[in-house]
Amino acid sequence: MIAKTYIRQNLGQLDSAFRKAKTQKHGIFFSKLAILELCGWIEISMDEIIMAHCHRHVTETKNTNFISNDIIKRTYGFDYERNFRKMLISLIGIVTCEKLEAQIQIAVHTKFLAQLKSLKTIRDGLAHTYLKGPAATMTIDAPSVTLARFNDIYSGLKAFEQGLRSI
Repeated sequence: MIAKTYIRQNLGQLDSAFRKAKTQKHGIFFSKLAILELCGWIEISMDEIIMAHCHRHVTETKNTNFISNDIIKRTYGFDYERNFRKMLISLIGIVTCEKLEAQIQIAVHTKFLAQLKSLKTIRDGLAHTYLKGPAATMTIDAPSVTLARFNDIYSGLKAFEQGLRSI
């Protein structure tokens, strides 16, 4: 089961801190941390979905270890095609993956993919920067925007989790 309580609380606390920030630079720190927190949660959630399905259906320890060590631990990121879908295909095969994707509501799937793509672009830009001097020229989504993204991403992950349980 995907845990959402802590990430929602973390994003809420960062949003509150952002609203109370005394300087623009502090606000940017809170915004950046909210994005990085959400991205970390997405990666962990994707890994947990794959591992939970593995534990439900894979009986041989060597195969479970393969999924854990060679599939999950070697996957870094939350891009749908390059990371999550690749892990799904490694675990359930491309035919079953197509069936899984087909059973997810199109609106949920579309929002999920769009939010992941948008968030990845934002995260990649932030992960390789730091704040120099005044932050007046930098724009970044407020934690409230990141929290709004969370809802679409959570719905998508939940749909995949439920879909895997039904196959």
